[in-house]
Amino acid sequence: MHIAFAIAFFVFVGLCETLRHGIFGLTPYETTGIIYGTLAVLALLILRGDVVFLLRAPRHDLYGKPGLEWSWRRSLLGLMLVPLLWLVPAIYGAALIQINWQPISADALVGLLAFHVFFVAFAQEAFFREAAVKAFGADVSAMFVVAGLCSFIFHMPQGVPAAMIAGGAGLFYMAIRLIGTNIIVVSAGHGITTIVFTSVLSLGLTGQDAWIYAATFFAASVVLALSIYSVFTSNRRRFEYA
Repeated sequence: MHIAFAIAFFVFVGLCETLRHGIFGLTPYETTGIIYGTLAVLALLILRGDVVFLLRAPRHDLYGKPGLEWSWRRSLLGLMLVPLLWLVPAIYGAALIQINWQPISADALVGLLAFHVFFVAFAQEAFFREAAVKAFGADVSAMFVVAGLCSFIFHMPQGVPAAMIAGGAGLFYMAIRLIGTNIIVVSAGHGITTIVFTSVLSLGLTGQDAWIYAATFFAASVVLALSIYSVFTSNRRRFEYA
């Protein structure tokens, strides 16, 4: 299964680069639609019959491995933990006194949230996280590496700093998934976070400042991801075996 995941990601990266170079003459909207649509399809091909468990909480070991299942109660906990990731840019921006508010209408905000949560974020989470959980279910370390690396490579065209931020966030979202959060809830947290820090708030960092912030964000994300996974999976095991 992990080989199938690797091949699918390799093909996907090749497709992305082909589309981004404008070889087929598609518009940016068409390119975006194909990229994220393909990502969602690849996730479905990996998940196959297990796709039903994107909405229905499993009553058995998911993907044949213990500890990979999710619950709605755990999903609420995961959603409540998402703002921890916001502390990194908030504290960094406050220290620099450089948090910019970007005016946006309510209608535009709702539209952006719907687009990012149900299309952009869901496609990424379904493949980079959920499909990776199924493919590498026997190795938690591999799941984390794949989650961060896939996000990093996918966002490389936006520049290394942006890719580092995406990679760090990918590790955080994987930790949220592994403590028992439904992947659609993870997608909601992902989409909301993206909109908040791209369309509502901005640090406006460029040049060397962007590199320093990216490195800081990545390091903080690693600490948060490992801490969340360690604390909440440990509590989960104690509860289950009590």
